[in-house]
Amino acid sequence: IIFLVPKIVEEYLEIKKGVEEVKHGNLTYKIPVNEDGKGVRGEFARLASDINDISQASNIAIQNELKSQRLKTELISNVSHDLKTPLTSMVSYIDLLKKEGLDSQNAPEYLDIIDMKTERLKNLTENLFEAAKASSGAIPVNMEAIDLSSMLTQTLVEMEERLAARNLVVQIKN
Repeated sequence: IIFLVPKIVEEYLEIKKGVEEVKHGNLTYKIPVNEDGKGVRGEFARLASDINDISQASNIAIQNELKSQRLKTELISNVSHDLKTPLTSMVSYIDLLKKEGLDSQNAPEYLDIIDMKTERLKNLTENLFEAAKASSGAIPVNMEAIDLSSMLTQTLVEMEERLAARNLVVQIKN
């Protein structure tokens, strides 16, 4: 008892210290578990190992959440920029139309540019809405088998003009 009780108390205090560290936010702290005769052993070792695992899982969850927050901030910044660009252009051409009037020789060109930028803004807004729905889980996902060969062929047919304009030739080997 003289030798056993102090060791049990020491192991208990080691676990208590580890729990305090984790409680105060030090999720990288590990309770030593039976290292060369030092650290917690036996049933306390299983408890200490479980606490270490909980601490590590919490740390991973926090890191993932921080990464997610950074990605959200970056996405908002990028989307804001992408929406602002065509809008700024539209405002500029509307100002030109106000100054020069609708009878100006440049008016049709300005209106075409405004129309193009409006369409771009509409597409960006729709894409943003679809992305928001997808990330919220509001869009049902139906898993289906697809024929990649026919999908690739269809894509190449649709992109044929763009590829030819850039003098690109796609070769497919089966």
